[in-house]
Amino acid sequence: MKHAETIGTLLRRQHHALGARPFLSVPDAKVTLSFSETYRESTALAVRLTELGAGAGDRVALLFPNGVPAALGLMAVFSVGAVAVPLNPRLTPEEIRQALELSGARLILCPSDLGPAITAALRGVWSRLDGGFTSHLNGTAIYCREPIDRRDGEGREATADDPALILFTSGTTGTPKGVVLSHANLLANAGFVRKAHRLTPDDVALCILPLFHINGLVVTLLTPLLTGMPVLLPTRFEVGRFWEWIREHRVTWFSAVPTILSLLLSHPDPPREDLATLRFARSASAPLPVPVLKQFERRFEIPVIETYGISEAACQVTANPHPPGSRKPGSAGIPVGNRLQVLNGAGHPVAAGTVGEVVIAGVNVFAGYLDNPAADREALKNGWFHTGDLGYLDADGFLFLTGRKKELINRAGEKISPREVEEVVHRLPEVETVGVVGVPHQLYGEEVTAFITLRQGSRLTTQQVRDFCREHLAGYKVPREVFFIPEFPCGPSGKVQRRRLLEVYTQLKEQKVHP
Repeated sequence: MKHAETIGTLLRRQHHALGARPFLSVPDAKVTLSFSETYRESTALAVRLTELGAGAGDRVALLFPNGVPAALGLMAVFSVGAVAVPLNPRLTPEEIRQALELSGARLILCPSDLGPAITAALRGVWSRLDGGFTSHLNGTAIYCREPIDRRDGEGREATADDPALILFTSGTTGTPKGVVLSHANLLANAGFVRKAHRLTPDDVALCILPLFHINGLVVTLLTPLLTGMPVLLPTRFEVGRFWEWIREHRVTWFSAVPTILSLLLSHPDPPREDLATLRFARSASAPLPVPVLKQFERRFEIPVIETYGISEAACQVTANPHPPGSRKPGSAGIPVGNRLQVLNGAGHPVAAGTVGEVVIAGVNVFAGYLDNPAADREALKNGWFHTGDLGYLDADGFLFLTGRKKELINRAGEKISPREVEEVVHRLPEVETVGVVGVPHQLYGEEVTAFITLRQGSRLTTQQVRDFCREHLAGYKVPREVFFIPEFPCGPSGKVQRRRLLEVYTQLKEQKVHP
């Protein structure tokens, strides 16, 4: 169902309806905000943004770790009808500058005690303004690039169909693509998550995924807001405190990536009483290995609900039914609220059990990328979004994913463009050719691996390559392994064949040949 309200009007409605009911809690700081307190504090920030000229359609970047300031900042931006551009604070200065430029952000919200990367990214271009905030927004700074001209569309209120969010997702070209999502897209998907997991105001969510990702933002912030449930918001995931949080705050469900589930399995089991309130675990952002699912369910005696989602659909696309409904290990589940087909190369639906490209449609699906008509033409055809993911539907309509048409590396749910990494490595003068692929990894699903041929007479070490990459890329994009090889496997056109690099990797590992 399409939502007619914006996120700002939803927050105001919950303020009036739920008042003092707890909404946001941070265990580290022993902080709890009610729905009304969340509304009042985010409104105070919204007023300040309005004074600076921000309104419908203006883009405001946010650079926060998880916590109350991040949540309040997002709510404030949504409330004034501006477009939130949440960015990973772990990005390098180069990556931050690129995202700010691509997004056209005019204002930035971030912690006042900036880290070195953010400081370097903003130096010389952005001016800091005095936030003047108290309470839970104390320590939040506002940066302005230039005054916002309000002559066009002055005073216009945002509608449900207006853009609310821009998220940057890696593309196979190496240039990030801005996914533009409306208030209606986001709230529709929050409703689908609520329906799929049978959530009620009596539930308590645990948000351990970052709010600058679609999963953390929609599944464990906007869905609790829509449902009227409390959400526990630690500043970071800590495996040693996870079960303590579950017990002390009577958490009933959480959303995680498979890597987190694997980490929990590698630690001692908690006392049974720690699990008393927990109804289920939700797995998303990357395929969940069946052995991990079965082991987690056996040890912790709760169902693990595997799902499939993408940024362009405002997160969730499919989900496995909850017990006593039928679940299928290895499957991403059935569509919830969207329409889904599997097409062959000619664009025709295929029979059950036949692999093809997954395409989707629905009120949660975005209308297009930010200023990228070429990407729109490639991905949006005849009312369907072509995901680039490969899979098949079984006779019961369950989706099984088999791979990716695109070449992105999926490291613990983080999507990494091989070309982006290759372009950085190519800056080293010693490098003649470089190819980057994702190789299987037990914990992360895939790990970034680089293959390099050197120019004649040149010398380079693995450590030099990794150190150089760290200067220009976020840590999770840095190749874990670097192999120096005499030549690349190429096709008739001379193009490097990435799939064959995986064969080279296997051969090198078997021979125990390391750089």
